[in-house]
Amino acid sequence: MKPGLTEKQIKEVRLLRRKAVRRRQILVLSLICVILVVFFLALGLHFSPLYTLIPIFLLLMVVILGIRASRQAMAWEKKIAKSKQQQKLEPENLGKFGTDDAPTYILPAQQNSDEVQFRLGPVDTGVKSLDLRAFDKSGFAPQEGKDDLKKADLV
Repeated sequence: MKPGLTEKQIKEVRLLRRKAVRRRQILVLSLICVILVVFFLALGLHFSPLYTLIPIFLLLMVVILGIRASRQAMAWEKKIAKSKQQQKLEPENLGKFGTDDAPTYILPAQQNSDEVQFRLGPVDTGVKSLDLRAFDKSGFAPQEGKDDLKKADLV
């Protein structure tokens, strides 16, 4: 769905379309009655039956415009169904943050002066960008060769 269309608006459009179809049906039936009345009056009152071509032309115009409206409605319904299907496939959190709006977290490194900064992206894609600032290898203490597991008596 488009961002501006809600379920209520879609239902309202469908209702308006149903009303328009009903009006076209009434108009077609009325024009058929007018065609018959003009034809039989032309036979009874001895004027040209070609006058029935006027309501026949109007009837054809209503039918052609109804077909056009029907095609437009089917294309719109396909577009709505496609957008609903795409919404189901997209994760819920994808729309919350753009790539520039993603929250930034700063994690302290070994020393207080060093910081690691990274940006989180949408859930389905993982990390969008990685920015390491002031990352200094001297902040890590060198290992002395003693096994920490043996000191903790875990082995």
